[in-house]
Amino acid sequence: MAFTRAAVTAIVDDALRCDIAELLLIGTPATSVVQHIIWRGINANTAAAEVAQAANSPYLRGADRLCAQLQKRDWLLANAARLHRLRRDGDSVPRYHQLDGEIFFADFYCANRPVLVTGLVDKWPARQNWSFEGLARDFGSIDVDVQWRRDGNPLYEIQADAHVARQNFGAIIRRILDDGPSNDFYVTAFNSGHNKQALAALWHDIGTIPGWLTPAEACDGFFWMGPQGTITPFHHDLANNLMVQIAGRKRVKLVAAAETPRMRNSRHCFSDWQGDDLAAGPGDAERPPVLEVILEPGDALFLPIGWWHHAEGLAPTIGMSFINFACDNDFYSHYVSFGPL
Repeated sequence: MAFTRAAVTAIVDDALRCDIAELLLIGTPATSVVQHIIWRGINANTAAAEVAQAANSPYLRGADRLCAQLQKRDWLLANAARLHRLRRDGDSVPRYHQLDGEIFFADFYCANRPVLVTGLVDKWPARQNWSFEGLARDFGSIDVDVQWRRDGNPLYEIQADAHVARQNFGAIIRRILDDGPSNDFYVTAFNSGHNKQALAALWHDIGTIPGWLTPAEACDGFFWMGPQGTITPFHHDLANNLMVQIAGRKRVKLVAAAETPRMRNSRHCFSDWQGDDLAAGPGDAERPPVLEVILEPGDALFLPIGWWHHAEGLAPTIGMSFINFACDNDFYSHYVSFGPL
């Protein structure tokens, strides 16, 4: 016997009532909500009665004020995004060479604007010492943590805990060099709990950025290493971040923090947009404008708090990221939105 939707009799439970309430609160017409729950297997008369009861509930009407507040905030964010696009350089990421720290904080950090800077780390020993062959020779016997077997899970970033594995550093490097493009494994900042100790000697090769970062302490910064083809999907950080490229090239797509209402942010700091969904360009009513930069060895990219970004390894890459700015960067201690949104 063929299965049909009409053959199913579903139960109206609290989970379904939550779905009805959410649809009504976001402005879905009542007739469309009725059709949605009929599709879920609810009798038409029951569906209409449930939606009418929800629409007339004082509990639901009590949320109207909150919805109005959220709409007001979305309006303000849309205006901020529009004003950013009106800037003379609003359609690209500004580029500077050896930008002075005072100008950086005034024009970018405090203005919540990204910037790509060259020449900040040219004198770091890491720029000369960190080759894949050299790291394999000097640290190949060490075991490090790595994000492992990511290909089988489209939620590998959200479920990062499930992908932590301890592997031989030399074997990881050989796989990077011998196996070609892959997104199946990647040594990331998420692995720093163990790796800052295991690879502590590497931090001797990290210099300072006077006027930008606080004086270096033991193991400041986060180590990144992966093959060509690694993907960090669209997300935003909970602090301002400086991404420093040591070896290899990366493509980074960025979306302004004020565009968050268009970023399909359904959980924590992650977007439902895929990298290919949002191409660099002006965007449209549904898709936000996207800026794009290519990071070359020695480049430093400032990622402002709340800015969405997507990174793709265009070659085997080694990099660092830093949050120890010489300015207040505690934007995460009062963050509470870790679950569904």
